[in-house]
Order: sequence, then C-alpha cells, then structure tokens
Amino acid sequence: MPPDSIPIARHEARHSHIGIRLQCRVGERWERMEALGWNVEGFGFHFPQALAGPNLEFKRGLTRFDGTVVWKFVNTSDQALLEALLNELIFKRAQQAIERSDLNVRLLKLMRVSGMVSEKLRVLASLGLSLSDQKLAELMDRRRQEQPLIHYGVRVQSPAWREIVQSALSVSSVVTSLEKWSDAVARK
Repeated sequence: MPPDSIPIARHEARHSHIGIRLQCRVGERWERMEALGWNVEGFGFHFPQALAGPNLEFKRGLTRFDGTVVWKFVNTSDQALLEALLNELIFKRAQQAIERSDLNVRLLKLMRVSGMVSEKLRVLASLGLSLSDQKLAELMDRRRQEQPLIHYGVRVQSPAWREIVQSALSVSSVVTSLEKWSDAVARK
C-alpha cells in the first residue's frame, strides 16, 4: 500500500440531513436512538451509557439487522471534545478539497493525529475558517447539548439496512438534491 493512502478513510458520503430512528437491543430491552451521519456502510449514534459490543442488534419497525461498533468516543473532557470538534471541521474541509488529492490526504492524516490543537486551528484558519476562543466555546457548548456522553460508529453489512437507507434517501431526495447543488456551488 502506498504510504500516502489512508485505509480507514470513508468511501461513501454520509448523510445527516435527516436522522433515521432506530432501536438498539440493550440487554432484554429495545432502546430508541437516532442514526446520524449514515450511509449504506453504517451510521453513527449517541447513547447515554456504555454498550456491550462490538456486535449489536438494531431494528426499524419489524426489520432487524446487526451492526458492529467500529469506534466510540466518550465525551468526558473538554480537551477530547475540542479535538473531536476540530477533527470534524478538518474532515469537512478535506471533503471540500477532494479534487486536490494531496491536500485531502494531508488533512485526513492531520485529523487522525491526537493533540496538535494549535496546529489544527492554524490549518483551519489557512483554509478560511478562523475560530476565536468565544466561537470555539460556543461550538463546544452546542456539541455538549446535541451529542451527550458516548458517540458510536457502526458498520453494517445487511440488505435490510441498505433497504432502510434507500427508503430514507428516496423520501429525502429533494434535500439530497439541494445538498449536491450546494456542494457544487461551494467548489466553484
């Protein structure tokens, strides 16, 4: 494998314009949750407690499928929260730089390095996103409210999940079309 390739980079675009309401089996109970940042390969979700895993069972209505937790982020410290927020912003900039593969690869590598907060802030500023201390504090407060406790990433290899995704995409096709149009305009 070439040294500049990043095997854990996402292959499919993720959708966040609508959430997909699911249930996850926790012990003998089904707990409600919402899939965010989803695609045919998997999704992310937030849950207020640690889940036994890595294999979990999910359902939407009567449709059941299995998923594997491939990562989790515990929101326990301001430093960890700040790093996750900066890495997300860098990832969004990397997506915008997809035509420039050298910049895209460098940004993806940077977001996978722990720490380096001041360097990441300088890189974001050089890419047109200057963040004041007040703005960072506001973003962190909003993140704490929107995404409490533990954030999980799940990989799914199931025809049932693919059908759920296709259904969600068809229902939200207008929003998806607007997203694509907006991305095309932003790149010009």
